[in-house]
Amino acid sequence: GRELFLDRNGDVTYTWNTLDQRVVGNKEQDLFGNLGTTFSYKGFGLSANFRYSLGGDVYNQTLMNKIENNSPYFNADKRVLEERWKQPGDHVKYKAIDDLSVTQVSSRFVQRENFIALSSFNMYYEFSKNLISKYYLQRLRAVFSANDMFRASTVRMERGIEYPYARTYNFGVTVQF
Repeated sequence: GRELFLDRNGDVTYTWNTLDQRVVGNKEQDLFGNLGTTFSYKGFGLSANFRYSLGGDVYNQTLMNKIENNSPYFNADKRVLEERWKQPGDHVKYKAIDDLSVTQVSSRFVQRENFIALSSFNMYYEFSKNLISKYYLQRLRAVFSANDMFRASTVRMERGIEYPYARTYNFGVTVQF
C-alpha cells in the first residue's frame, strides 16, 4: 500500500511535499517533576531520585530511521521484522520489509509520551568505628552510585540518536587515617 498525506488545503494525496508540512503535536508536558528519597540505617545509606513526565508529544525518530527506512540486515529495531506489512489484509503501522521507498517525515511518528526514570541512585556502607579502629582507620566507607539506571516510557525509541546517551556506574572507597 501507498502512504496517504494531507496537502496544505487538507486534501488527500499520495505525493509527499515539503511545502505541505505543518506543526503538529505539543512537546509541553501536562505534568513533570522529580521525586526523591533518602534512607539510612546502621551504616547503610541509600538515596534515589526519579524524574517523571506525563503528556507532551515526541517525534519518534527510531520509527522512521530504524524501522521504515532501514534494512533488516543492519542496526535495526526488532519491529522491522515483527510489525511490518506481510500480506493483503494486514493492518499494521509499518510498510513491507521489501518496500525500499524512502519514508518521509510524517505526523504518524509523533507520539504522546509518559515516562519515569531513575535518574540517580547512591548507596553506601559506613564501617563501624569499632571494627576499623584496630586497623588505625578513622573512616572506611564503600560507595556505589549510578545515573539513568532505569527508564520506563510509553514510547519505544532508541535513545542517543541525536545526543550521546550514557549510563554510568561508579564504585568507590573512602579511607581516612
